[in-house]
Amino acid sequence: MKKEIRNKITVGIFSVLLFGLAIGNQLYPDKEFSQNENRILQKKPRFSVKSLLNGTFGEEYESYLSDQFIGRDQWITLKTNSDKALGKKEINGVYFAKDGYLIEKHTKDELDPKQYKKNVSRIKEVTNTYTKLLGKDHVRVMFAPTASYILRDKLPSFAPEDPQEDILNDLKKSAKKGTFVDLRPIMKKKKNEYIYYRTDHHWTTLGAYYAYTEWANSVGIKPIPMNQWKKENVSKEFLGTVYSKVNQVTKKDAIQFWTRKSGEKYEVVYDMGQKKSNSLYERSYLKKKDKYSAFLDGNHALTVIRNKKVKNGKKLLIVKDSYAHSFAPFIASHFEEVHLIDLRYFNMGISDYVKQYKITDMLMLYHAMSYATDIHTLKLIR
Repeated sequence: MKKEIRNKITVGIFSVLLFGLAIGNQLYPDKEFSQNENRILQKKPRFSVKSLLNGTFGEEYESYLSDQFIGRDQWITLKTNSDKALGKKEINGVYFAKDGYLIEKHTKDELDPKQYKKNVSRIKEVTNTYTKLLGKDHVRVMFAPTASYILRDKLPSFAPEDPQEDILNDLKKSAKKGTFVDLRPIMKKKKNEYIYYRTDHHWTTLGAYYAYTEWANSVGIKPIPMNQWKKENVSKEFLGTVYSKVNQVTKKDAIQFWTRKSGEKYEVVYDMGQKKSNSLYERSYLKKKDKYSAFLDGNHALTVIRNKKVKNGKKLLIVKDSYAHSFAPFIASHFEEVHLIDLRYFNMGISDYVKQYKITDMLMLYHAMSYATDIHTLKLIR
């Protein structure tokens, strides 16, 4: 009898909790953006017979329920704590690695075979086309390996094989000879230094500097030595995108801004003049969750950096993801103008842009997994 009463009480509590959450989700207004995860949240999808039949409505509605669930951040924390108590070392696609690192998990399952094949083949077309247009030694492609590949010795022993070795080999093979800058050797050599954030998927400013030296050497430019840069520690409270997947951290990250000791003057124009600045760094973000956006004001369709001290007629186009944001301050020292394009938001043909703005040099800069899964690469050859 007592057992029956306990069961009824348990069912009652569970029902009240479930009903309360359902009502709360209906009453709680939808959020458009997650500051913690630094991304736009799924909106309630519109119903149509077509979307129902092809499955997109169900997928979008599932994402909507997940993104808009009341107390989402608190539930993520609760799940992480529960899984850690069970001894798990990989939670929500994040490894709890050695030395306080949270490292994003990458597997071959992330790759869509058809899209990946297109992305690899387009590197061949891009490097051949723009080498003919701009000349030898004026085109480079550079794909940064992520922490899960370079810092593999910090991962749990059960971590599956990372796909980036094969991805980088495929991209290198596809690129026109002499255009591929392989960052694997330098990043492996420097892996014991602070070249990746512990809580974020980006490389640090130091990691970006080492990539810059590899690019410079590949095009016959002497890289500016490290001792000629002023290093400013601007934050010790950075919690990045990987942290946001688990809401737990051992050690926060530090962010550095590097500026030339000799001094340089810039004009930075975002999205055809919608915003202008005289700095490569937007310090207001240092007071926010999304501190990495302090580098070049975060994501924009088009960013143009004009170096007022350089008069060499050289203009560089970087087709990129956000890894380029902390890289740009180094490369900007060598060009009158640096144009950065994000294919996710940019709709003009790349070749037309190169001709219209008299671009002299081109660089593609992505992290390896970002380019391998990019669905916007058709714009490269338009």
